[in-house]
Amino acid sequence: MKPSEELMLLLELNGFDVLKFKLKKQLEFEKTGNMDLYRHKKLKNLIISHYMYEDDSDYLHRNPLTYRKTWSADIESIDQFYVKHTDFDGNPTLKEFLAMEQFDEINRESILYDILDGWVEEYRESSITQMENLRQMIELLPKKNRKYKKPSKIILLFSILFALFGMFLFKSPSILSPSFLPFLGPLVEDYVALLYEFWWYSLLGNVAIYMFVIYAVGNNFFSRYMKDIRSEKSKHAQKTFDKWDQDMKNERLKQAGILEDYVDVVVQKPKESSLDINTLVSPEILVDKFKAYVLMIERKYDVMTKYYKTFRLILRLIFIFALLIAIAFLVVGFAIAREWI
Repeated sequence: MKPSEELMLLLELNGFDVLKFKLKKQLEFEKTGNMDLYRHKKLKNLIISHYMYEDDSDYLHRNPLTYRKTWSADIESIDQFYVKHTDFDGNPTLKEFLAMEQFDEINRESILYDILDGWVEEYRESSITQMENLRQMIELLPKKNRKYKKPSKIILLFSILFALFGMFLFKSPSILSPSFLPFLGPLVEDYVALLYEFWWYSLLGNVAIYMFVIYAVGNNFFSRYMKDIRSEKSKHAQKTFDKWDQDMKNERLKQAGILEDYVDVVVQKPKESSLDINTLVSPEILVDKFKAYVLMIERKYDVMTKYYKTFRLILRLIFIFALLIAIAFLVVGFAIAREWI
């Protein structure tokens, strides 16, 4: 057990709320294919279930509806999986059960429905729990937090304005000296003359422009990053999850329909027991897509909380450096134009 898991286990045993950590661990542990994970509400039971689980290659004793592409390439049909029922002894494969001659057509159909309904119900419960957990993981993200604030919009606007000022000064100085402000004309002409006269002065102006542009881009990126994370807890996100729940329900219904059609065929013709396992994986593919989305949001939030102070410090230093260079550019240029230096 990892030190972080031991800590969280001790916290839970002492009455602390570790729900978010439990959900994250469950999402991580799901890769083992352990169906029992969804039955545990306590973190300690979840961890025990995960570490007691033996991930062997005997996939044919599992629920076939949880099939993944990573399973053995030899698994092709649903009739390869082993089944149990009170009406017969042993642990035959589905194909072997269908070949048993002691059952008539009615009994075979009844037993087959019991077996398939058991698989369907087990998978339905697990997928519903998965969706509930994924929804909770998003809801547990704080929508607003005083500790994590977006960068200042005023400073962003100032950076954009000065960057534009510098660009116009280099490329279109006439824009900076409108007719209704006649006193700006001579001043702008002095700055433009200095740009052509002194290479180092032109370099100073370019550095100031680039630094403000870098700050503006970084400010905008970080603000959007935080907005994207916070928006996942909005009403729009809840509607998205409602739609996902319905999508999963529809996929499970299609899956159940395929199994019902399968029963109709094999009851009449037991020898035609083959059913391509890949026709049943659409719900699992869909839930994997949802898991990937939630993991992405969790990862984004973790990155934000981990590097928030560092990124804000870098942004602040960039702006201060750009501001100092801009002040030096304006003051030195004004002083040279007036022959003070």
